[in-house]
Amino acid sequence: MSTAQKKTPAQKTAACAQGQPAKLVADYPISSVLLVFGVGLGAGVAVASLLSGPAPPRPTLGRRTEQAAEQLGRQMLDAIAGVLPESLAKRVSG
Repeated sequence: MSTAQKKTPAQKTAACAQGQPAKLVADYPISSVLLVFGVGLGAGVAVASLLSGPAPPRPTLGRRTEQAAEQLGRQMLDAIAGVLPESLAKRVSG
């Protein structure tokens, strides 16, 4: 008697179950790749979010407005300093 004839029903079911995923992947290769890519991407995002600390609080609207005004003021002074003669530019930028 060969070993194939001596298999128990549980062994036959396990052998059949092992072949099914390979057949499924062979039948739907693109879907399989996209599914594995999506699972990997999701797992990576989950691990990254667990490892990273809490996000710093965003500045308030008032603080962002102040920062924008300061930046605009610096840009204006730099632009004016570029046009003025050097003796006056030192006073404006300093």
